[in-house]
Amino acid sequence: MKRAAILLAAGVAIASPALAAPPVLCPITYSRLSMPINHEKGISTPTVELAFTNVASRKIVRAKFALSIINPQGDPIPWDHDLTFTEGAAPGELTTVHWSLDMSKVDMQHLGETIYLKSARFDDDTTWQDDGNQRCKREEYYGPK
Repeated sequence: MKRAAILLAAGVAIASPALAAPPVLCPITYSRLSMPINHEKGISTPTVELAFTNVASRKIVRAKFALSIINPQGDPIPWDHDLTFTEGAAPGELTTVHWSLDMSKVDMQHLGETIYLKSARFDDDTTWQDDGNQRCKREEYYGPK
């Protein structure tokens, strides 16, 4: 009887991880990242343009992204604050968002940009949080290889 209980307990321990849903590595897929300079009425404004698709089964109602701009030496320089998205993205929906940046903080000779999703909140009040490994990242690099 004691041996059967041990085997049963071992079987449950082995089966339990199979019952747990695998962690979602990234609730979005990226389609485009660019950083054009918009010119309007004599004013130049650097902008981050991001296109992504929500691959989760729930609507994203809020997301926070971290941005780094790759300087002319090839070093990523983190932007001083998160870029927040609040317009909402339905499951399967391609979403495009724009953020204006402060011209005085952007090196016009930059070699690219990197963005990663830090967190997302869904319409059922559940959240996704980056685990610190920046698994949900997109980089555009157009400098020397």
